[in-house]
Amino acid sequence: MARIRNLSRRIRPIRRILPAAAATAALAAFGLAPPALAAPAASGSRVPITSESGLVPAGAVDEGTAAFTGNLAIRVYLSGRDPAGLQVLAQQVSTPGDPQYQHFLTPAQYAATFGPTPQQSTAVGSWLKACGLTVTSADAHYVGASGSPAAVQCAVGAPMHLFSLHGVSLRAPAGPLTVPQDVSGDVLSISGLSSLTPTVHPASAQPVPVAAASSATCSAYFGANPATTLPLAYGATQPWQACGYLPSQLRSAYGVTSTGLTGEGVKIAVVDAYASATLASDTQQYATQNGGTSWAPGQLTQQVPAGLAAQPLAWTEEETMDVEAAHAMAPGADVVYVAAAGTQDSNFVDAISQIVDEHLANIVSGSWVIGADTGVPTATVLAFEHDFLQGTVEGIGFVFASGDTGSQAASQDGNGPYETATAYPASDPLVTAVGGTSLAVGSSGQYEWETGWETDYASLSADGSSWVGLPGSFAGGAGGGPSARFGRPWYQLGTVPSGFGNHRVVPDVAMDADPVTGMLVGQSFALPSGNVYVQYASGGTSLAAPLFTGIEALAEQHAGHPLGFANPAIYRAAAAGAFRAVTDTPPGVTTPLAAAHTVTSVSSTGTISTSFVLATFGRAQDAGLSVTAGYDDVTGVGTPTSRYLDYFR
Repeated sequence: MARIRNLSRRIRPIRRILPAAAATAALAAFGLAPPALAAPAASGSRVPITSESGLVPAGAVDEGTAAFTGNLAIRVYLSGRDPAGLQVLAQQVSTPGDPQYQHFLTPAQYAATFGPTPQQSTAVGSWLKACGLTVTSADAHYVGASGSPAAVQCAVGAPMHLFSLHGVSLRAPAGPLTVPQDVSGDVLSISGLSSLTPTVHPASAQPVPVAAASSATCSAYFGANPATTLPLAYGATQPWQACGYLPSQLRSAYGVTSTGLTGEGVKIAVVDAYASATLASDTQQYATQNGGTSWAPGQLTQQVPAGLAAQPLAWTEEETMDVEAAHAMAPGADVVYVAAAGTQDSNFVDAISQIVDEHLANIVSGSWVIGADTGVPTATVLAFEHDFLQGTVEGIGFVFASGDTGSQAASQDGNGPYETATAYPASDPLVTAVGGTSLAVGSSGQYEWETGWETDYASLSADGSSWVGLPGSFAGGAGGGPSARFGRPWYQLGTVPSGFGNHRVVPDVAMDADPVTGMLVGQSFALPSGNVYVQYASGGTSLAAPLFTGIEALAEQHAGHPLGFANPAIYRAAAAGAFRAVTDTPPGVTTPLAAAHTVTSVSSTGTISTSFVLATFGRAQDAGLSVTAGYDDVTGVGTPTSRYLDYFR
């Protein structure tokens, strides 16, 4: 097998200070907005920092100042040196044909060229202390501090007010944020100013079943087992859902089995919150039980902060599926699981920072969302983007799930309605966003068809003789659409239809995501009687993202060097026909696509209950998105074929 070489190609010397025109061009190329800095009026004055949108949600009512008790904890993220040069280099190393293409920096080279200086950290700390704040932490990315609301107001130049939203009070600054002129070049953004802290959640829109369908009510391959005991639908007997595709079926359907590639020599990082105590044993049992490649000693490692709280079930399911899916597609790749210490946005920034600072992997998989990209605070976005830029120049690529709520992303506060918006971080121009499909795999593991993932559920009538309200109600679908926050990046020019406007459009690519045609997953569940190991079919773009991460690992092994930020090469490969176009109605399919689906759950007492629904595939309910030949906002440029693996050599 090909081994990885040239893991840290040196770049030629670059200019530390770039002309303003070059910096602006680099920002525009990525679809990012330049910092909105005002020129200071005089020495010693205060200057605005980048607009801090998202601190106060739309519709919140300002209730004015109020008495606060306790201290506030904030983070001041550091801008580092030559941020404009970092933007330029990130584009150069990612653009095929550029002389700097795939000539990456080591973390040490990045720190010496672009990282914050000790002087910047000291200056920021001195400013915070002068306002009465206590510096509580400092690293290569930020300075953390704590203090009274009055001290925070002194630091940021805006009073703290109470706001009311959906009957809940929240604290946030009222007015623009400013910093002293002498530290304005050191400050990237400030987080923690609003009590409405963004909470990260798995990309899956709904809990997955925690018990497998029986062999009588599922199909070993799509269409294998007709649901003859259930009513006809669309004039025909529909098949039972897939039992859950095995790794061998997914590798075969996506055409990688014959390549002989396994991802050997490549390292993948999977990032989720908390950590499952049974991850190692569950993933090993899964591989052994399903004829897959067993994990070699040391192939799966974990980076877990000390003192983590117990992992909620939703994150256990997410973590296990992500690791098993990446291993399914790239069984020879090493996987490091990096645990965020909690579900706040800062916990995930810290996890990504650790990966880029220590270069823990060349490909990072994230199956989680923060919310609608327009509602995520600017401070959070800038902190993530700084890490994404660092990773890009170091040859690290980031792959994120597009979300499972179709054209509707969750509102930031969690209490408001879903918004017509794309989800962050998938919408960031510096990451590869993965949408989803419904996939039919044939009896010999062959690819049969795919359609854009939206599943609509219709219930069985009370007497069991018919399906109620076909095609049913929206049960989940791949997220996508134009971002209202980011402009169109250069790599989407000429591919994304003009009808989307001058916006970053999500997703970039897609893979199997529909739980009805999903992957078999195995994990342990804690029941009163003890742990029980269960296998069940699961999906969502939470599945699609690690599956595509595995494809990237195969491409890296094939290339023999890190891929870095892959989007420019992805769109080039798509133009050359290396991706399979996905449409609403697959070629040769003339009837509505559907399958009988069992919804099985286990209660806390161990009671198993089962109901039946009819799952109809397509875009019947979510009119905000469509699946067409060429680029679309459900599947991007489509799903990869084995030809894609040749575009990084």
